[in-house]
Amino acid sequence: MLALKRFINESSQLAALLIGLFAIAALLLSATAYWIADRAMRTELHDVIDADAGAVLSGYRSEGRAEAIEVVQQLSAVPGLSGRYLLQASDGRKLAGNLAPMLPTAGALEVKAPRGGDLPAGHRHAAAATDIVLGEGRFLPDGSYLFVGEDTRRLAATRERILGAFAWIIGATVLLALASGALLSAGFLRRVDAITRTCRAVMAGRFGDRIPVGSSQTQLDRLSATINDMLDRIGALMESLRQMSSDIAHDLRTPLTRLRQRLESVRGNRATVADYEQVVERALGECDAILAVFSALLRISQIESGSQRANFTRIALPRLLQRVAELYAPVVEDGQQTLRADLCKLLEVRADETLLMQMFSNLMENAIGHAGRGAAIRLECRRTDGEGLVRVIDSGPGIPANERERVFDRLYRLERSRNAPGYGLGLSLVAAIAKLHQYTIELSDAAPGLCVTIRIPLPMTDQAASELSSSPPTQTTAAGAAHARAAPDATVPDRGTAA
Repeated sequence: MLALKRFINESSQLAALLIGLFAIAALLLSATAYWIADRAMRTELHDVIDADAGAVLSGYRSEGRAEAIEVVQQLSAVPGLSGRYLLQASDGRKLAGNLAPMLPTAGALEVKAPRGGDLPAGHRHAAAATDIVLGEGRFLPDGSYLFVGEDTRRLAATRERILGAFAWIIGATVLLALASGALLSAGFLRRVDAITRTCRAVMAGRFGDRIPVGSSQTQLDRLSATINDMLDRIGALMESLRQMSSDIAHDLRTPLTRLRQRLESVRGNRATVADYEQVVERALGECDAILAVFSALLRISQIESGSQRANFTRIALPRLLQRVAELYAPVVEDGQQTLRADLCKLLEVRADETLLMQMFSNLMENAIGHAGRGAAIRLECRRTDGEGLVRVIDSGPGIPANERERVFDRLYRLERSRNAPGYGLGLSLVAAIAKLHQYTIELSDAAPGLCVTIRIPLPMTDQAASELSSSPPTQTTAAGAAHARAAPDATVPDRGTAA
């Protein structure tokens, strides 16, 4: 009941606002039209008055006062006309016309005259009905006075018709505004109530509720769609947080348990100083590993916040990838693997150089660590229409198709990698860096092995650069690894292991 009352009150307020706006607009329009029509009719009356006065003066100039009297009599005798005329002598005697003598005054005048008679306007026995006469007074050369005017009955009648029409228009406008306001406010408030209910449902813990979105693509539809996208994002983040908490509890329980067991193994036993030093050394190693996990998680969260976009600069991507290949050449040699770098010569991107170094280093570590001894690894960089492609390909066991999406989740590891070093944060960090740069990651089967493809969208200015020119492929093998040089400034902080 309270909700219904509130809905009615809010609808009434919106409808009243629309009625007020419509009424003000109609009044302004009506007033403007009334003023224009009144001015036009008054101008027409003045034109008639000037024409009649000109006819009297023309007769006076041609044949004197007698002709002027005759012209006034002729004008006054026309039945049904609204003209009012007076020609009086200098001594005040009426010479001709249908008006009573008046005080001579030159110029434009508005006088009251009895309707249907020529009694003076101020006479006590004047007819009850009087007309407002709009006219002009002039003095003739012999001292006589001429007044020519038009009564304003037609002007008043036209005004009344205009005002009556405007009253109907304003009334119809108010009714239309009332109906429109009721419909618009009802629809608007229903949508607002739907948004409010959904937000309150989400606040109450029903994270799956969403706002209905119509197909009309109005402002409210776009707002609802945006809120739904925001709720989807919040839901994904909360699910990620829940999954991460579960993974942390699962993956860190083992090192923490092992740490406790080692500390308890020396408590109460007759242990030597060497035993204590060994246990402390191992405990410190376990603590460092645990701290590394939390440091990597914080690093991923920092990257996902987007704050590091301010560090974007122009980077020659082939040169950076060459540094990665040279940096990992000794590691490849130690694993009796081969590394081939096939890079194009020209490909510039706007990015954070440190983060890109981290991303491609993690992908290389993933390939080296999981491909196995004797595997072949390729690092490729290509440029196509509208995008750059970077691929890291290995000939190892690969990743099953049903698990390729999950390997980017934090702390997720394949079952066969559970006993291998690492905590499953390497590819999570890669995904966060790629998302920050708006890159797309694709995992596919290399038959055998895994192919990781990074798709890099290029702006139009970069697409119009010089044509793609690939450098001769460089192959680093176990035999040639000793000659590879590592770039002195190539730092790879916080390397995570892949799935």
